[in-house]
Amino acid sequence: MAMFKIDLHIHSELGGDSDIKPDDLVNRARSVGLDAVCVTEHHSHDLSAPFDEISRKSGFPIFRGMEYRAAEGHLLVYGARVSRGDLLPGLPIQDVINAVHQRGGVAIPAHPYQKDMSGRLLGDLVLALQGLYALEVANGSVSPAENRLALQAAAMLGLKGIGGSDAHGLAAVGQAYTLFPSAIRTDRELVEMLRNGSYKTQINQAC
Repeated sequence: MAMFKIDLHIHSELGGDSDIKPDDLVNRARSVGLDAVCVTEHHSHDLSAPFDEISRKSGFPIFRGMEYRAAEGHLLVYGARVSRGDLLPGLPIQDVINAVHQRGGVAIPAHPYQKDMSGRLLGDLVLALQGLYALEVANGSVSPAENRLALQAAAMLGLKGIGGSDAHGLAAVGQAYTLFPSAIRTDRELVEMLRNGSYKTQINQAC
């Protein structure tokens, strides 16, 4: 059965820390066999707004999420249109998970066993978080050992795993992705699938 492939973690130059030009993303995604992508700029859903028109013109599904830096680590946010004005950076991670879920979205810890640029590491603190649906267990930009630790944590918690490249350059797009059993066309469908669906990850780096 054909699976629907989505890279759920991509950054573009709109967020200020990537060299991926928005107009180049669709061709790259198609060339590596993806069926959709999700752009997750840091701390603001609004930054990725130009991708709505790119998606419409190209006929290629582009979802818009956000990567949030909590006090203890990073979260990928899907289906909740929040910005800096809604959630200031650095809030307690459990509070943010609760707030996103109350807004109808899904918050998923990103690369939980990788230190960020400030030396922050969520690590095993992830095991105490409540109300999670999944962990990011296949990140194309972290080490195989860090992905394995995330996969082990997901298994201990009885959670599913998602995959995304965490791309900040075109060459990284599609290095990791999530495989869904059917096509996903709207944010609501993505949230519902992340909450209740059956999906698995694939990573194209040596693990």
